Amino acid sequence: MSKGSHKVIDLHCDSVDSLMAGKDLRKAAAGVHVDVPRLAAGGVGLQVFAAYVPADTKENEAFSYANKKLDAIDAFARSHELLFPVESAAEARAVITEKKIGIMAAVENGLAIENSLEKLQAFRRRKVRIMTLVHFQHLPWAASSTGSGTFTPPDSHSKGLSVFGERVIDAMNDLGIIPDLSHASDAAFWDVLRRSKKPIIASHSCAYSLCASKRNLKDDQLKALGDSGGLAGVNFFSAFLSETFRLSYEKSNYSLTNDTASVQVPLTLIADHIDYMVNIAGEDCVALGSDFDGIPAAPEGVTGSDFYPVLEAELKSRGYTEKRIEKIFSGNFLRVLEEWG
Repeated sequence: MSKGSHKVIDLHCDSVDSLMAGKDLRKAAAGVHVDVPRLAAGGVGLQVFAAYVPADTKENEAFSYANKKLDAIDAFARSHELLFPVESAAEARAVITEKKIGIMAAVENGLAIENSLEKLQAFRRRKVRIMTLVHFQHLPWAASSTGSGTFTPPDSHSKGLSVFGERVIDAMNDLGIIPDLSHASDAAFWDVLRRSKKPIIASHSCAYSLCASKRNLKDDQLKALGDSGGLAGVNFFSAFLSETFRLSYEKSNYSLTNDTASVQVPLTLIADHIDYMVNIAGEDCVALGSDFDGIPAAPEGVTGSDFYPVLEAELKSRGYTEKRIEKIFSGNFLRVLEEWG
């Protein structure tokens, strides 16, 4: 596989679970999307590692669980001569210039803060720069796009955030932790967009108009993100890219049956979503958020972090300029990160 000419920032992977399972990602590892050789081959300059906290984690264990994952991310970021822990845009640019690979920490699921702004502050002290507010289930203070039941905040003026949820967004703005609205409900999306004083992101979501997953962003959301200076990172999960695959996957009760596996999902669909999102939101709004090692199925030919040169070639074949590719692959997130200090 030939190398691309553009460095990549990937806004989301779940590869810390591989580290927790004892896999050595400093060398080529079987059954993973992300390891150092793949990152290097794909030209990845910054990889965001998410410390995911499952929705069924006991509330009083969520903070410590997230910290164990952050420990693993920190250790990995210091375990290889090519790797470097990154917190700021300046550090990210320096790492990219030095042809190293930055590792940035995120928390996925606000359950991890255990309804405590002090614990949110503790995550920032650990250099966490992104927090996905909610996951598959509603929180008391934020509504999920896929959560069971009806989210009813304890006040009437907000539909997706409670009063405490608004305080969380205020604190994230003060601390420099970027709110990530992938997994958030439509109502929570709009509440956070109105509340945040700085640009927000949806780190790993695709276009709803092309694939009607609840996890994807509708046109008005994409346009609002673009207008506000925010970002949407295109996810590589087949069920967020292909409507045919999504329908088969949901019919199979979210499992990879033979019928689902037989649905062809070409890698060109990733570029289709990028095209669509650029057309709706503008080239300054689109980024990459693979969700590698957290997705059960990827398009044909998407082997992991070494895939990015193929995507670059596909975009060039569609007439994308070098400047536009640079924005999507890295520049847009560096701009947002700089605005967050």
